[in-house]
Amino acid sequence: MQNATIAIERHTGSMGSEYTMLRLPPEEAALFARVDWSAIARRVFIDPAAGLIALMSPSTDHELVGRGVDRLLDALGDAGGFDAVGLGSSRWRGPERREGQAAAEPDCCFYLGETAEAWYETTLEGADARRAFEARTPPDLVVEVERSHGDENKPWFYRDLGVPEMWRLDVDRNDNVSIEFLALQAESGPAPMDASTLLPLCTREFVQEVILPASRGRRAELRGIIARAAAEAGAGPASGMDGPG
Repeated sequence: MQNATIAIERHTGSMGSEYTMLRLPPEEAALFARVDWSAIARRVFIDPAAGLIALMSPSTDHELVGRGVDRLLDALGDAGGFDAVGLGSSRWRGPERREGQAAAEPDCCFYLGETAEAWYETTLEGADARRAFEARTPPDLVVEVERSHGDENKPWFYRDLGVPEMWRLDVDRNDNVSIEFLALQAESGPAPMDASTLLPLCTREFVQEVILPASRGRRAELRGIIARAAAEAGAGPASGMDGPG
């Protein structure tokens, strides 16, 4: 490691977060991946095969939107009658779960529906059972806020982990919201979708309308948008929000 060649790139994301990208030869990146980067940065993405260690310090805008996604999923679960367990920015490693392997910390991730119910059942058995469940069960949904250089491989990492769906969210300085839905397990690789398959109410237009009220804690407005969109989608507040399973 003393002779490692490291190229360092720094930039500021569209929402003000600070990014540091460390690029190394893959054989050296596998060694550096063993470092506890979480002690240095709030978010970490480790991709030894690509020779990349990406460190991020999120901005306030970034964190507000991430918190808004949590509120949105909670509100959708309440309205649709399904469980949504938010796991925050938990670190997920590759399928073999070994040190020095690819790892990522999404901005938000969730167990939904039957997976959330199964998770809850394991919590009744104790912390060890819960941790074992999490180790073998990938999230149903991961959300990344604020596009950045160096995150091109994240959809493939989450695909290999077994995650079905990923959202990418960005909000510019004028509060314009962009969102991309990805079907991670599509046959040819991660593929864009017009709307979430896990949460059919979540079209691009719906998320663009609802995420700012959710991010700013305007819960009554959030509930109103959900009720109106559900009524337009079908009969009753749960229409289009059954959750996975």
